[in-house]
Amino acid sequence: MKFKALGLSVVLGLSAGCASGKPTALERRQAVRDSLDKTYRSTEGFQTVRWGMTPEEVRAALPEASVAPDGTLRLKTTIAELPAEVALGFLDNRLAAVDVFFQEVAEPRTFQTLMRDLLTRKFGEPKTAREVKRQVKWGDVPVRFAADLAPLQEADGTASAATLESALAGQGQFKVLNRWTTPESHVNLTQWTLPARGIMAIQYESAKYAPKREGLIGRYTAKARQELVKEL
Repeated sequence: MKFKALGLSVVLGLSAGCASGKPTALERRQAVRDSLDKTYRSTEGFQTVRWGMTPEEVRAALPEASVAPDGTLRLKTTIAELPAEVALGFLDNRLAAVDVFFQEVAEPRTFQTLMRDLLTRKFGEPKTAREVKRQVKWGDVPVRFAADLAPLQEADGTASAATLESALAGQGQFKVLNRWTTPESHVNLTQWTLPARGIMAIQYESAKYAPKREGLIGRYTAKARQELVKEL
């Protein structure tokens, strides 16, 4: 009975708050969280951009980035003397994920050793091989792309169908070589295999926004493809 009375008092308290026009405790807490989300800027990210930046802030920091035909923000650059294609993903207009694809890696093992060293200098020691294998097996290392997030503008359907992510999602097989986690970032060094070639990728994700992506049906996720099956 005491528990029932307590529950009733909570409900009545919330109702009273709504009826009086004053914000309830839950509403006040949500307002504080919303305010913090708007001002959140991580100390980590990719190059000069940080998690939580708006598209305008990212484009100011990376002026070479532009909106691609698929509607996502992309840039082509050189990293470790190799050409790289970078895709930047936004969740609720906040930078939440970055993918860096290397399509011309002649010596994958040498590349992995170099990237492991550089990323360890930035993010600390990676997970052990056993930990990574266990996490992948349990599904704790989701395979998703920055381009799965909402595009900045309406995409050209023809162009978006021909993206690298579409090829990887449809035909590629992956192996997570190394993984780093910090309170701010999740980073995977991944080797992708397509029928005719291999691709190395560094996939960065904001730890803050990662939970919000779990239920998201992106253009290149397995869940999105399962939805498409229903149309056939």
